[in-house]
This record gives sequence, C-alpha cells and structure tokens, in this order.
Amino acid sequence: MEKCEECGVEVPKDDLYEAQGLKVCEDCKVKSASASSPSKPCGGEK
Repeated sequence: MEKCEECGVEVPKDDLYEAQGLKVCEDCKVKSASASSPSKPCGGEK
C-alpha cells in the first residue's frame, strides 16, 4: 500500500497517479485535473 501525498489515504500502488509532481490517489488526480482547467461560462464572449 502507498499513501496519497495530497490527502494521505492509503491506496494500492496501482491506484497511484502522478499529478503536479505528487503521487496522488484517483480522487485527488480528478480534483487537480478539474481545478487546473477552469470551466468556461455559458454563451462565451461575443
């Protein structure tokens, strides 16, 4: 078992991912991915 460097939860080594230089669990990987790509407002600019 390995520890997520973001939230500290223990996960199997196969479930660790590299995100922003840290070894993180899938939940933290998804959070960091959505945080780094902000959503665009509906309609956009005219």
